[in-house]
Amino acid sequence: MPQPARALSWMVPAMLLLGFLLVALTGEPWTIWIALAVAGVALVLLGFCVYRDVNGAATTWSRLYKEGRGISPEHFTFADVGSIKAMGFSYMVIGLFWFGISLFAR
Repeated sequence: MPQPARALSWMVPAMLLLGFLLVALTGEPWTIWIALAVAGVALVLLGFCVYRDVNGAATTWSRLYKEGRGISPEHFTFADVGSIKAMGFSYMVIGLFWFGISLFAR
């Protein structure tokens, strides 16, 4: 995937793992809430990059899926650009949900 989508996709699991590691080391519950908020913001930004096709993120994702499955570019799959943009929108919704949980669920 092109940047910045690649960096944001790596940031989500890294923040979640960092949050769990900090909770295990410190025992403070607020560390997981901060990590969840940062991961939620990264997921919203990743979804925005895919939804708006920033630097061709959705186009590249669709092309890589088709090449990996041996499907020619002109054939229809559920991994076409429109479907992947819808998946980017769902990433934004999930990221907002995570951010909301980190703010209000204490």
